[in-house]
Amino acid sequence: MLKISNVSKKFGGIHALEGVCLTLEKGKIWSIIGPNGAGKTTLFNLITGTIPADSGKIEFMGEDITYMKPHEICRKGIARTYQQKNLFPNLSVFDNVIAGMLKDSIEEQGRKKKVYEILKFLGLEEVEKETVSSLPPLDCKLVELGRALATDPKLILLDELIGGLITTETEKICKIVETLRDKGYTIFQIGHEIRPIMKTSNWIFVLDEGRKIAEGLPEEIRNNKDVHEVYLE
Repeated sequence: MLKISNVSKKFGGIHALEGVCLTLEKGKIWSIIGPNGAGKTTLFNLITGTIPADSGKIEFMGEDITYMKPHEICRKGIARTYQQKNLFPNLSVFDNVIAGMLKDSIEEQGRKKKVYEILKFLGLEEVEKETVSSLPPLDCKLVELGRALATDPKLILLDELIGGLITTETEKICKIVETLRDKGYTIFQIGHEIRPIMKTSNWIFVLDEGRKIAEGLPEEIRNNKDVHEVYLE
């Protein structure tokens, strides 16, 4: 589904990413971990067209998307959430989610029906009229996920969706992510909370200082000496 070949990105004299190669198949939960500054969010920004790669190639469903604009990539079927809250704070939950559908030519009733289905799936139907700025952290994260789902994606990038949550909230997010995979979505997530990442992932990539240092099954990553030296210790 997604193939990243020798992708590099520099900011001034700093190599944020250097020769990164990853391949993702559809219908699985893929995760990427690593220390702060390893290049994880930069990679997501390159995939979604927020910033351009300096070199290398990014292919989605066999098509070169390396230098496409963010809205073009979204139309191809890639959606994302953000590490920092990226919602319309003065709009309602409903309006934030429906914003994800503005790229599509759908009549109003169809839009509303789809939004209500998403809200029900995420357990947000009772707060649909609430202003986003008044919501607790978990609901804000769910609204952002809802907006991503409203774009009708094939691949969803989750940047620290479980970051800053208590255990029960993390478990709820994990169940939702696993359900999305079972529904046929492909998930690519960044995470620092190792236990839920290990629990939900089919495959894990590890970055350090802009380079991929390991990849494998969760148990293989857990027992990898190089990963322990730079991250898990």
